[in-house]
Amino acid sequence: MSSSLIGQQSRSRVMREHWGSGDEATRRYKERLAQLVEPGMWILHAGCGWDKKNVSRPYANICKVVGVDLDPRVASMFHSEFQLGSLTALPFEPASFDLIFCEYVVEHLDDPEGAFREMRRVLKPGGRILLLTPNLYSYKVLAAACTPHSFHIWMGRIRYGRGQEADMYPTLYRCNTAARFRRLAKQTGLETVGVDLVTNGPTWFEKFPGLFEIFDLFHRTIARWDALRHLRCALIVELRNPEPAISMTQGAR
Repeated sequence: MSSSLIGQQSRSRVMREHWGSGDEATRRYKERLAQLVEPGMWILHAGCGWDKKNVSRPYANICKVVGVDLDPRVASMFHSEFQLGSLTALPFEPASFDLIFCEYVVEHLDDPEGAFREMRRVLKPGGRILLLTPNLYSYKVLAAACTPHSFHIWMGRIRYGRGQEADMYPTLYRCNTAARFRRLAKQTGLETVGVDLVTNGPTWFEKFPGLFEIFDLFHRTIARWDALRHLRCALIVELRNPEPAISMTQGAR
């Protein structure tokens, strides 16, 4: 067995055992989602794709699950009710849903403020929005923001193999910081419940000896030290649609 293969096995083991195979942010996001879901809820998986990360599928038998996406291919692949549509023009009545969630969608939005207003419109008072998206201050996103889409496709081929290009959409990163999310929430009448920053580890460098060890140490450092949290890979954002205020006169009746 060659030394390079042994090294690759070691790097893959580190990614699997310490970084959840590069899906730590998704794992934390799904954990928070499980805490929010209650049986009987109407939940909207926004930008659902075919749910390849198995995010909404577990709730299909206990909730009313609806998916919405711009890609017409999804209609025959999503596990539950599906509507073709944009996040800035959701095809639903006001106050339809108890919970809205989307993962790795916000970074692609041309008009995030419009999407937030639409999500609030179709969300019931007191309902929650849960978002998972890359953090602009991560070196991965800074590199992606400064490079052409062709570079992203090349990196995707290295990580995932060929055949995934159709699912690699251009990224814009128009609201991908904690501060920007808080401002957008305020502008659209939503409350910020929490913003969590999570790192996925040195996912880009698993096949590159030397670089992997350097960036593994970097990720361990930013994961440990809260002062460096803004360098982490991903944001998990939870928002709330406020309940209508009850006036003193109404309360006395």
